[in-house]
Amino acid sequence: MRPHTPDRLTARQRQRVDSAVQACSDVLVDGWKEAVADRASTYATSTTFHALLRGRRRRCRGLADLAKAILDGKTKLHDLIGSFASWLASMLGRSRLEQRFARELALRIPLPAEGKLTAIARGVQITGILLCVLNDDDLSRCQCFIDLALEQSKTALKQLLTTALDDWTALAAFPSRQIR
Repeated sequence: MRPHTPDRLTARQRQRVDSAVQACSDVLVDGWKEAVADRASTYATSTTFHALLRGRRRRCRGLADLAKAILDGKTKLHDLIGSFASWLASMLGRSRLEQRFARELALRIPLPAEGKLTAIARGVQITGILLCVLNDDDLSRCQCFIDLALEQSKTALKQLLTTALDDWTALAAFPSRQIR
């Protein structure tokens, strides 16, 4: 089970989420809903986007899980490339220290597709938040919002929600803190 579901937040996490809701409430006005819906619909076919809107009642949790899987996948990809770099160094007869250095370097250098994966995960989370806002759901119970509020600062979260009004490729500027 997910550790940060609305019913399983610690008092400190609950306070952080509530504080983020207050900080972002002025961004999530009617104009935001229309602009973000318009932006999201440019990245999906109208059939897919309208089907998503029709079944929006409980879809946020699934979108939150998808975004988490994408972000976790980036971490696993870094681990795989780090392991390969270390293995290659060992095959070339390099010392343990050189192998460790190659692994750590590979873990920290951004991958070519990393920005795109981040933008996809953030777009999925923004869409989950949009569905909750359209349902007039309490944002402090929106799994996509909770995940972002616990990972990003209030300022960064507010900026992310504002960025969602424009080109979603810019969402890549909000990476996960999970990558080492």
